Amino acid sequence: MVDPFGATLDQHPGKGKTHGTDAAPATGSHDAQGAGQRSQAEQAIIEQFAGHTVRLGPLVKRHMFDFDEVPGRLTLGWAQLPSTNYQGNVFSLGLFAGRDRFAQIAVADSKGRVFVGNEIGMDTQGIEPRFIFSKERPDYGGIVGRDMTGRMTWLAAWSRKDGAYRLEQMRRKLPATMREGLEYRDAIAIAFFAAYMLPQMSGALIGFGAGNIFRRLNREAPIGAIRRSVRDMLEARARDMRVSGLEDHFAELMREAGALDEVPGLEANHGAEPLHLYTSSYSGAYFFTWDSSLALAPALRALAIEGNLNRFAMVSSWLEHNSRLGLEPTEETVTREQAAAIDMNLLKNPALLALGVDHAPEPGHSSMQALFDAAGKTAGSVGEPADSEWVYRQTMSLLIRRLRLPYRFDVALRSNLAEGRVAVGFTTAGVSMMPATCYDEKTGQWVTLSDKERAAMSADYNLRVGLMLALMSFGACDKVREVSLHVDSLGLEEAVAEQDTAIEALMSEALSAFERMHTGDVGPSRSKAEPKDGDMHGDPSRTAARSLAEMGGDTFMPTAGAPHDDADASSSDADASVDQRFEDLVKGIDIDETTFADPGEQPAGFKNDDGDQDDPMNVLRRNPTVRTLATVRFTRDEFLARIRRDGLEHPQDTYRMFDATIDVDENGGLKQIVPDFDLRDRGFAPAGSQEEPEMADHEFAPQAAQALGARNALGLSIQRVDVMQRADSEFHRLASDTTMPSVAKAQEATRIIDGIADPELSEQSAAIAGALIDGRDTPAIELNLAARIDAERGRMHDLLFSGQADQACESAEELLTSLDALYAQGDGVPRYFNSYAERVVYNRLFATPDERTVLIPDNLFYMHMEMADMYAQLKGSKEALPHLNAMVAYAPSYPLAHLKLAVQLARDEDWDSARAACLNALLVALDRDDAAFAYYRLAYAEWMQDRFDTAAAAYIMSNHIAPGQIMTLEDELRELVSRADSQCIPVPENVQEAAMVLRHHGLPVWPDTEAAGIVRQAVRITVDEGLFVPARTLAVAAARMNDTESNGIDVVQAQFIRSLSE
Repeated sequence: MVDPFGATLDQHPGKGKTHGTDAAPATGSHDAQGAGQRSQAEQAIIEQFAGHTVRLGPLVKRHMFDFDEVPGRLTLGWAQLPSTNYQGNVFSLGLFAGRDRFAQIAVADSKGRVFVGNEIGMDTQGIEPRFIFSKERPDYGGIVGRDMTGRMTWLAAWSRKDGAYRLEQMRRKLPATMREGLEYRDAIAIAFFAAYMLPQMSGALIGFGAGNIFRRLNREAPIGAIRRSVRDMLEARARDMRVSGLEDHFAELMREAGALDEVPGLEANHGAEPLHLYTSSYSGAYFFTWDSSLALAPALRALAIEGNLNRFAMVSSWLEHNSRLGLEPTEETVTREQAAAIDMNLLKNPALLALGVDHAPEPGHSSMQALFDAAGKTAGSVGEPADSEWVYRQTMSLLIRRLRLPYRFDVALRSNLAEGRVAVGFTTAGVSMMPATCYDEKTGQWVTLSDKERAAMSADYNLRVGLMLALMSFGACDKVREVSLHVDSLGLEEAVAEQDTAIEALMSEALSAFERMHTGDVGPSRSKAEPKDGDMHGDPSRTAARSLAEMGGDTFMPTAGAPHDDADASSSDADASVDQRFEDLVKGIDIDETTFADPGEQPAGFKNDDGDQDDPMNVLRRNPTVRTLATVRFTRDEFLARIRRDGLEHPQDTYRMFDATIDVDENGGLKQIVPDFDLRDRGFAPAGSQEEPEMADHEFAPQAAQALGARNALGLSIQRVDVMQRADSEFHRLASDTTMPSVAKAQEATRIIDGIADPELSEQSAAIAGALIDGRDTPAIELNLAARIDAERGRMHDLLFSGQADQACESAEELLTSLDALYAQGDGVPRYFNSYAERVVYNRLFATPDERTVLIPDNLFYMHMEMADMYAQLKGSKEALPHLNAMVAYAPSYPLAHLKLAVQLARDEDWDSARAACLNALLVALDRDDAAFAYYRLAYAEWMQDRFDTAAAAYIMSNHIAPGQIMTLEDELRELVSRADSQCIPVPENVQEAAMVLRHHGLPVWPDTEAAGIVRQAVRITVDEGLFVPARTLAVAAARMNDTESNGIDVVQAQFIRSLSE
């Protein structure tokens, strides 16, 4: 076959048998018959290399090695040729014909690099090395070579001790003299020829062991990579090459998991596999992601394959750990039986590699003690003090996601450090994930595990992981006195056994939720911490005012005949008819389709029920097969003493010592139990932590008040209706208070009303105070403004449908003018807030000292938005600007208002004003898409004012923050750069240069804005203050403002945010 080295070699009977030589000429070690068979091949090689053969002088150092693939008297080796082009220990690798004639094939340098080329003294500058000794540690590294595709492939390993090199994990069977005690040049030459050149020439360039498997898994689709890795082993064995015991163990694990058989649903479709394999950046564990349409059976198979991949990887890590410590076995020496024994020991003691190989305990040390110590160190690195709720939850979130376990799991965390209580909910897969075979070290036999043995193994594994989580919970804070553990199972086997399509669909949804947890996706959410616009960001044309279906959203008390949700079947036909009439009316006018859409509309398949869908585990808990297996309460001193004595040896006994609710069936598996506590119990969170600020009676300490810009929780309010509801409740409480004088009651009520400063409530002040003075119950607060606005919105839509656009606008304008005037009359400052995070930013950046912020009805803001969108489409930006300005005035901390204004100002080519609106949006942007769109609009405004450098910088920052989100951006940037180049105007070319340009001109560089610091400080304070509703919104904003590729919300921050859920 012809190879890239320019030689033609044939396979020979003696392939794979090698022996080393010294500097003496190669002896005629082959018999006459062999020489005769190879004479033709020898002559062909001599002819190919004749053109660049040199004769070596007697003083040239050389060393030759005899490989059976090389015919006749030809040998391979190295020669130290003199050359003025080389500096340092540079030597040539090539072919010897006798002792003195040498043809160079490649050049090796002192950095472990080999460059292929025939020219003596060739310049290696600018040439990519074909073969490298890479350094992983000072005395150890990998051997990699460039394959036929041009990519570097892991082939073997090297180590060095006392200045002598050793070649390890070589596919080729080499004698000890060619593997151990080698000087540098011998090591490079033998490795190059034996591990790279000769195998590539014979079509057998196959890396050794785990390195080859990891290479395929990292580069190829997972199922195909697994199968090709096993085929590599079979081919290597067929060629009489070495196969490691770890590779044999990998093949058995994949066979056991079913990866080597055809799996309907997991096979490649037109080259695309449904599974995608990723590695956690925290734990190093493998995990699959898949399309949500994956059925239950293949999803279950995928989990089994994933678990066995992690088992293999953990055995590989343990062997690497042994290699670092100079222990046996290593991958070079391990047998299949030893690999299987290590695998089983890691399952029996999952704490050994729980935090990765770098934190593995030293021989003779306790793995659980190492885990406990690591928890304390992690807490210290996260922040001080350790008894801070924010520090503790961040610490535990990091520890949980750093856990390296073979099987997929999820953890729900709750804590109440003031009372020393922590609750941990642990969910994992079940019996089907357990090994089917094992190696019995005592008998030296392979054993097939029975269902009973697998059930018992599953029970002990789950209970052991629970003990590890409890230990970390104690280790992360000395003030934790009690840890309540809730162990659950997904019940996958039960779901399969049911053979019920409804259950299967639910379980597929559950597995999809389980899969999302590994990507940081916290799922769709409509909780009370959710932004009012449904968390929409970016291009404002995709964000709109609330629909008529939510007219009642701002109504204080529901009334008979209030509009129903437009999902109501009874009105669906009428709604469809109205929608059709409106579509016919505006056909050709191109009104934005989202003008009257609901910003909070959820994706299909999700219901706005209990507001708890921000926690993916709720999807799991709704499934009928999810089972609680154990609950227990561990007390600190007793638990730590037990762990010091017994570790993970007898997990069931440990649980029973603490009166766990646990039941074992006849097979040794865990039976479903009735839990004696729930993670939502009030004792597992600070008192009142799930109350909205509008309802919380919470005064802030001076430091917290300064950071949040509010003296109390009411200063974080964003929901006008909730503020009124609380005021109404407070008035009724005052009326029922028999210990307080009536005048004092009236004064207190008046103080509350003046503090809220709502004009509609102020009008009822006299009636409320009079009732309290008279000793009567206070009348119910009547709030009619929101209903009036919604009624007018409905009337406006009806007029639009009937073709009376001018009348619709005139009527709406009259109402908006009167309401704007009403809120402008008092000494309060009328404001709209989309989220609690934006309220905190407003308090810090915009609010004046002693300001009385008045919350306007949400739909007053939405109606201004509707009018602005409608005018922009029907009449033009001039008519829309007053409403856009009103939006900005009401909501200065809401990026959407500024972005909408910027778009319309650009339509009028008012570039200075458009630029100012974009900068305002950047200053308050808490989301990547908002910031990216603001930079995009800023770039165009700068370009139109011939500020090419800042325009290019803004384009680059926009694409960096949210790559690929704005389709026209790259074309516009190319055109801008082309024009700048034609005028010899320098512009930034990368993100670093763009940031420098923006800073030079005093422009914001997102996310390094003042708002980012405000939000990060506020989230910690609200968590420590026990205000989890605003804390969740702030935590999401803080996570998104991390300058990472994962939109900020990685798995650790997702875990943290979920810990703040109900």
